[in-house]
Amino acid sequence: MLADLEHSERWSRDRLLEQQRARQTALLRHAFATVPHYRETWSAVGLDDAALADPAAWTRIPPLEKRMLQEQADRLLSSRAPAGFVSATSGSAGTPVSVIRSHRSWAHHHANIFRGWRWFGLAVGEPHAYFWGRALDEAARRKASWRDRLFNRERCSAFTLDDARAREFYALARRRPMRFAYGYPSALAAFAGAIAGAGLDGRALGWRAAVTTAEVLHDHQRERIASVLGCAVADSYGCAEVGVAALECPEGSYHVPVESVVVEHVPGESGAHEVLLTDLHNYSQPVIRYRVGDTIDPAPGPCGCGRPLPVVGRVQGRAGGIVTLPDGRRINANLPSYVFKHHGREGTVREYQFVHFAGGRVELRITAGPAWNDAVRPRLAAEVREALGVDVDVRVVPRFERRGVGKHKDWVRAEEIGEG
Repeated sequence: MLADLEHSERWSRDRLLEQQRARQTALLRHAFATVPHYRETWSAVGLDDAALADPAAWTRIPPLEKRMLQEQADRLLSSRAPAGFVSATSGSAGTPVSVIRSHRSWAHHHANIFRGWRWFGLAVGEPHAYFWGRALDEAARRKASWRDRLFNRERCSAFTLDDARAREFYALARRRPMRFAYGYPSALAAFAGAIAGAGLDGRALGWRAAVTTAEVLHDHQRERIASVLGCAVADSYGCAEVGVAALECPEGSYHVPVESVVVEHVPGESGAHEVLLTDLHNYSQPVIRYRVGDTIDPAPGPCGCGRPLPVVGRVQGRAGGIVTLPDGRRINANLPSYVFKHHGREGTVREYQFVHFAGGRVELRITAGPAWNDAVRPRLAAEVREALGVDVDVRVVPRFERRGVGKHKDWVRAEEIGEG
């Protein structure tokens, strides 16, 4: 697949978009014929198999909401589903979801990542630093360690990254030279700040690039990473339900891999433009015009790099950074979401939010999924205590009120939502 993508990257813009339209039509016809949810909802707006061949039909298709993926997962499965793997998002925005993605979908996802690496002179298999989370259960940790060896990467856990750990990892990276770094921008920025504060030379690591993903890369983070490590910063955007949707080139533009996905931006209620994503190759549980919950800047002009892949503006909607716990400990904001990975797969929790009150009390509010029962409550509280070292009161609520134009936050202080 990587070879195919590197070949199509040399096509004209018109040829790429023609291929994308053909793949859109093929996906729509497959979904209409084999997926009950789509057949019913599209028929309700007057679409049939013949009409789906018209490019104008695309914008008549109702967006797919996250709650639909949770509530109607079985009815979103294709009756002719090819083999695939489950892709579970823990829901850093507070909504855990899982999708069965076909092997072809996964192949496009990884091939696009590797193509983006090659834009910066990086290759699959080169040793690199991996600033990511660490699984909470032993079986998943063993699997993660196996993957780390397979991909030739040294993991620096974003969940335990402090000044001491940053110095230890810096020493490891000096002993075992690595080609580049990959991971959360908040973790990479924290690492860069820690080693700079310790008087260590980040440029001595010799990293060619720092590839960031899974969170919004803020300007101050980009500046810190680039200045301390002395390397290019290559950002990417996507989600677990669809895969990679945009990759930054050396000129700083975010290119859409149109051979694999459709990225739309439509006006939202707040006036900001919301992202709709479509995976063109997931014929197992198709994800079409998916409202992922992010907002996006207007698209800039053409990129000077010469690549024909279209460009989009920067995505603004995702959460990342640092959470301060009641005892003063500071943790990566992605850590709480790891508790909910299996809850998304099991259907026990639909959405969640930690509310931190002034007196130190933390309330975990959840909207229940179809598999929720009272036995889940103490188990969930115990899992949070083990992962975060925090006691929580678990409370089931009918819904969450969202504020502003960004995504729902999974950790808030009570005063932020008018409580306490």
